[in-house]
Amino acid sequence: MKKIQGSKTFVTTIRTKGNSALVQYVDDGVLTRKYVPAAKVFSDGLVADDVLEQGIQYGYPWEELSLAFDMQKFTNELRNADVWTVEDMLRTPQKLHSALNAAFADNIRNILEFAKQEKKGVKQNDK
Repeated sequence: MKKIQGSKTFVTTIRTKGNSALVQYVDDGVLTRKYVPAAKVFSDGLVADDVLEQGIQYGYPWEELSLAFDMQKFTNELRNADVWTVEDMLRTPQKLHSALNAAFADNIRNILEFAKQEKKGVKQNDK
């Protein structure tokens, strides 16, 4: 987001409920959603940057999750799929997808379990 005083950012209003509006915009290349006062969204879709800075973040901060990638496991999955050369990879790219899925399987399970616990209101440190 620009830090120029008095500058505005173009937003898309996702929905309005009562006095608040859920808006979406791109902030430094990242798609972002925030709740802002509906009265602060101009008819041309502009919102003052200081209003956006004070807005309430919508959604989970996925960027805070940690993922582990085991290169050896990935390599083993490629070899198990008979991908040994660059030519093998280019000839059957679906095997790359399969190897990545297998290498990330534990991460996927952990993320889904994390999401279930968050929905229940259980903090990860409470376990």
